[in-house]
Amino acid sequence: MSVNEEILQASSDSFWEVGKYERTVKRITDGHKLCNELLSLIRERSEIETMYAKKLRSWSQKWDSVISKGPEYGTTEAGWKGCLEEANRVADVHEKVGEDLVSSVSPEISSWKKENFHKSMMSFKEVKQMEDEFKKVQKPWAKRLSKVEKAKKEFHGACRAEKTTQIQSQNAQNDRSVSEDQLSNTCKKNKLLDKYNNCQKTTQTTRDKYEATLQDINAYNAKYMEDMTEVFNKCQLMEEKRLHFFKDSLFKIHKSLDISSNPSFGQIHPNLHSTINNADARKDLKWWSNNHGVDMPMNWPSFEEYAPDVSAMGSKKKAKEVTSATEGGITLTYVSHQKTDSYTSNNSDPANAPPPASVTEPEHHTDVPVSNGTDSGNPFGSDPELNKPNDNWNEDDTVDGPGGDEPKGVPVRALFDYGGAEDDELTFKEGDVFIHLKDEDEQGWCEGRVNGKTGFYPANYIEYL
Repeated sequence: MSVNEEILQASSDSFWEVGKYERTVKRITDGHKLCNELLSLIRERSEIETMYAKKLRSWSQKWDSVISKGPEYGTTEAGWKGCLEEANRVADVHEKVGEDLVSSVSPEISSWKKENFHKSMMSFKEVKQMEDEFKKVQKPWAKRLSKVEKAKKEFHGACRAEKTTQIQSQNAQNDRSVSEDQLSNTCKKNKLLDKYNNCQKTTQTTRDKYEATLQDINAYNAKYMEDMTEVFNKCQLMEEKRLHFFKDSLFKIHKSLDISSNPSFGQIHPNLHSTINNADARKDLKWWSNNHGVDMPMNWPSFEEYAPDVSAMGSKKKAKEVTSATEGGITLTYVSHQKTDSYTSNNSDPANAPPPASVTEPEHHTDVPVSNGTDSGNPFGSDPELNKPNDNWNEDDTVDGPGGDEPKGVPVRALFDYGGAEDDELTFKEGDVFIHLKDEDEQGWCEGRVNGKTGFYPANYIEYL
């Protein structure tokens, strides 16, 4: 076996063998795949950063509520909340990391992938181009290699045939069991000798042919290697471009992930340390003493003059509750007794005559239920004397409102200052004179009019004039 033949068989997986360039071509397809995988890597890391920021904020919100409602207080409470503030600021930083990865790095990778990989029907144009160039360069060498393999096969076959014929001839000479008559058969010996000689000639012929094909392929190897190297270098340039781009992209990922270079992040933990360091036990204890302890102010018991307790009075009623005498009866709301001479026939003293029917007495205001009798239109029965006009009416005993359309009442004087707490309450000063319109209700409120405003006031704040 020649030295050249040994070189050809040195490796069964060499780039120079027919079709072994496919691994280099496949690397182009792998580059496209790696772009997609790098994009997935960035996207997943961005999701992790965003989720981490979300969990930090959720944790901070939960514990802010717990701390605010808890027993901790003062500067120590501020230290607790400092940890929550740190979480919120760290969440902001990590959220920005996630945004930068998606908004800055990913678009550049997608754009580069689109520019360098052009999809065709079955593969990429770049892959098809390199495959065609490798095939074109390798085709002449592959034909020579095929001739070498064929010549090699013929030579080895001739060698085997020669060796077999030689063994047969030697065996025939050394076989003692064969009779003298058979050995004398020169015709048979001549045939074996002729066959052996022919095999030797065939072996030599195939050897010469084999060596000639090897010389031919070896002479072409230099050009073959040069052409293959040229195409291979094109693939290397494409891959070098990808590797440089990926390196730059990884540096950009590093820049986005390196939160230590973020100025705001560098201030987070020193600020937290300062907040915790500001926790002062003496200040907290003093605060507690001032707000819950011996340093709290105290309204010690002292002598107080009497003043009506308005707060103890019930809520005002702007209208009396409707009262029903019997089931299905007719009711009158807020009916006042109108006393006349007939109604007080037993009282013969004119001086004791009650005010006219239009004036409401402060001490005798009642609600009168009316039954379903025949005199349901008059709460005091059918006595015609009750409907007579009062001969003792004095126009000066009543006060008309402006225009004569407002309710009439009696004058009263304020005994104390009173400021209305609600919109429907009156406000007056001690000594003010105003009009009393309706008597005290069950809750202790009267209705009156001050300076044209009608409202409620406590019954025990006035005296009748």
